[in-house]
Amino acid sequence: MNRHLGLFCSLMLVTACGPEAEPTVLPAPEASGLSTQSSALASPPVITFWSGNGCVSNQVGWYTYPGGAIIMPNSTGSGWVNDEARSLMLFRAPQGLIIRVYDSPSGAHNDDWAEITIKQYADQLCIPSFEDVMDNAAYSLRFCRHNGLDGKVSQARAQDYAFSGSTCNGTWIPW
Repeated sequence: MNRHLGLFCSLMLVTACGPEAEPTVLPAPEASGLSTQSSALASPPVITFWSGNGCVSNQVGWYTYPGGAIIMPNSTGSGWVNDEARSLMLFRAPQGLIIRVYDSPSGAHNDDWAEITIKQYADQLCIPSFEDVMDNAAYSLRFCRHNGLDGKVSQARAQDYAFSGSTCNGTWIPW
């Protein structure tokens, strides 16, 4: 009985997948609109920090974003250089991700800080400066100025829900 079942299964497999069967061609992810979903599931988002404005020059830190809340620098990343970052590049950035960068090593609001909110999923997104306020389709950035933030970042935080507390002990730079 088992031989008959095995023979039957083999015959069905050959019939279904034989040389006369046409291969199924699936549309490219970009054409089907699924590129953002498949990319987001392939690997976690990555946050990279750069010593030059516009996400150029030297990379001065990178971190994977597993979801929830994280503080950077931490042990999940590499290469954090204090007081060097002037921009950041995000890879596979999910909608709703919020990143704050601080001049203060403790994340205090008594010095410069900026908040970046990702408005739509992005495979790759450069935030060219922490001091250039922005409100476009991809992201918004607000900046609390004390004496400048670019090149002075000492801490960053990322989370997928709103931060509590947004006092500015400097000057809010308007959009």
